[in-house]
Amino acid sequence: MILTSIGQGLSQGESSPGFWRAQIVGWIFLAVIGYFIRLAVFGNAVAAFWLTLSLEPLAFVLTSTAAVLHGRRSAKADAPILVLACAVLLCLAASALLATIAYAINHLLLPDVIGAIPGNQYRLGFIYYMGILSIWTLIYFGVSAELAARAERMSKMKAETRSLRLELEHLQLQIEPHFLFNSLNTIVAEIADRPAVAEEMTRRLADYLRYSLDRRGRGLCRLEEDIEAAQAYVRIQALRFERQLECRCQIDPATLKINIPHMTLQGLAENAIKHGMRSEHDRFVIHIRTRLQGGVLIIEVDNPGQLQAPFDLVQSGGGLGNLCRRLALRYADRYEFSLDQRGDLTVAEIRLSGEPAPL
Repeated sequence: MILTSIGQGLSQGESSPGFWRAQIVGWIFLAVIGYFIRLAVFGNAVAAFWLTLSLEPLAFVLTSTAAVLHGRRSAKADAPILVLACAVLLCLAASALLATIAYAINHLLLPDVIGAIPGNQYRLGFIYYMGILSIWTLIYFGVSAELAARAERMSKMKAETRSLRLELEHLQLQIEPHFLFNSLNTIVAEIADRPAVAEEMTRRLADYLRYSLDRRGRGLCRLEEDIEAAQAYVRIQALRFERQLECRCQIDPATLKINIPHMTLQGLAENAIKHGMRSEHDRFVIHIRTRLQGGVLIIEVDNPGQLQAPFDLVQSGGGLGNLCRRLALRYADRYEFSLDQRGDLTVAEIRLSGEPAPL
């Protein structure tokens, strides 16, 4: 946690509370450790107290100043070897300064308490602070490099997510204009010969567009809402054909609240009507079935008729191609789509695992 806070401070110009919390807590911890080390070396609590009180705050100021200066120059593309050389020189200079102050305190302020300490006091102090400052520097730059790499990865992920979101919006915008264009052309064609049918189609189209506009920009909707949209779509298309067209649903109640991409069922219903109406059945019934199987949402839409070139339909960039691409963006490798012939029925099946990815 402390290392992450230091890294966050690096990325925010050493102005974040996280960096200063880590800096303060870290040096308080080092001061406590340093006190007990001096107590063990000098054997005198007063000497250990005054040395700790004088040196650790100064070390805190020196490292904080170095961090702030580094943060101000972080935007400049300095060579790594130059940064490393400067860090080593600063560690050497700071260690020499702290060791000199410790030596002066030993011999000037507390001569009676510490005068008999064996060994080279200056050398011991220099080595001690060189070790502490070197570790601090390694932690500082190590966390900085990790946080910089993480920030770059996050930036790339955000750019990729934005690109996918724009693609998804583009795919969604392709659906309704195509449907609206066909519906309006049908209405125009029916006005002269069947004005009552044209009027009813206009009402149904208005209701459908109201529903669609209410959910524009959402991207996802509950399955029960998508079923309502598909049924409204089928009711509009029913007025276009002389044969009876209807939609029957067999829905598992456990699936109604599951979120799926908006207008998923409409894409399947549109394909069923577009290619299934080539058959000679007087009564054309589209069945929509949903169920849960081991945590997998299964959606089936079948219609009378013979399957023709299923792979071309998916890859052609038409309605099914649009649907498959939207599913791929939301579910990646967690979806399956199939279009099969089962007896005299053409069956489109979608299997969705888990929740759709937010974009």
